[in-house]
Amino acid sequence: MKRLTVAWLSAFLFIGSALTSYAQTNSPIPERDSSSVSLFEYATKIPKRNKVFNLDLEMHAGFNADFFSGKLDEAAFRFRDVKIDVTGEVNDRLFYWYRQTLNGGYEGQALENLNESIEYAYIGYKLNERFTLTAGKQDVFYGGFEYDENPLLIYEYSDMNEYSLCYLTGIGLGYQPNESQEIRLQVTNSRMGSMEDEYGRLPEGFKKPRVPLFYTLNWNGNFLDELIHLRYSVSAAEQAQGKYIYSVFTGQSIEAGPVYAYFDVMYSRGKLDPLGLLTELTQPEVAGEEEPEPPVRMQNIDYLSLVGEIQYRFHPKWQLFAKGMYESASIYKAYDAYEKGKYRTAWGYQGGLEFYPMADDNLHIFLTATGKKYNLSERAKALDASLDDTARLSIGFIYRLPLY
Repeated sequence: MKRLTVAWLSAFLFIGSALTSYAQTNSPIPERDSSSVSLFEYATKIPKRNKVFNLDLEMHAGFNADFFSGKLDEAAFRFRDVKIDVTGEVNDRLFYWYRQTLNGGYEGQALENLNESIEYAYIGYKLNERFTLTAGKQDVFYGGFEYDENPLLIYEYSDMNEYSLCYLTGIGLGYQPNESQEIRLQVTNSRMGSMEDEYGRLPEGFKKPRVPLFYTLNWNGNFLDELIHLRYSVSAAEQAQGKYIYSVFTGQSIEAGPVYAYFDVMYSRGKLDPLGLLTELTQPEVAGEEEPEPPVRMQNIDYLSLVGEIQYRFHPKWQLFAKGMYESASIYKAYDAYEKGKYRTAWGYQGGLEFYPMADDNLHIFLTATGKKYNLSERAKALDASLDDTARLSIGFIYRLPLY
């Protein structure tokens, strides 16, 4: 049986190799090694005549070995992202963007009447050379460079960017006084669904706001002939009646030849736990199959995140990168039985090697290691809280495939 299997595999590999060789030497279709040519153009030889419609398929998949507290938990193939991305320019002023993930988030959200899988669904209009207006579901105008990166290219976010709401419905106005400066103002919803969907069980006396809006002011700039880039933002919203959240996101980056690096500092402070991470620490354990009652959302919480990454393109087709994170979660004002002070600290690390086989960067193969180590203060341990350190080894691919 083993010999037969080997024979079949050998025959399959031989036939596949022969067909590949024949196709390479006899196919009238030229080799496609750049995403500047879509699959439609490549297959039909009909060039696109305008920029009205562009369709991409985004994929991020690999084989992951996940570890908890140093022990292997599971090793399997997994898709992190599969998305459809549609963009276009209707004319010189009007444009649009639609993007939807295909592997989750299909439950409808009560406030926006959209499901979470839809990330972008907006139209934009260039009022003139300086001002641009956007309306619809869009990314919040946060600062920072980890946040600004295409999510397809992220192996693991910091807690701040992983758990913050970043796609919300609203309007945005951008002003570009010159080529190196941009100021943007945005008003969106502060949540997608109901108060209970967003925060779970509310503390006694907390009521939903009559105007659940999120306000963001963002400034982006570059200096020294685009050597240094800055992305800063401040945000505010009413979480519940008379209860507010404030956020400050800052990012600094430098790009010099084959080296690119950034450092982000992000801070969020809310009357209701903005990310829900400290609230999770109070989740009671229930034996058996009984569903535990969700914990009451914690109050007076602030989060601080420091994120840095460096990338080194040591060859046109090869890149090394390393990324580090420090994050803390604290109670800034004591209430009930909860003391003021730090409760949770996380240290994160990432590193890897990327290979770009094509003429552009749309496809790359990666080998990465990621991990997080947690430290709980005595205050948190008094709540019977515990967290396992995590780690993951991955090998896979990321491909932004231009379909049309």
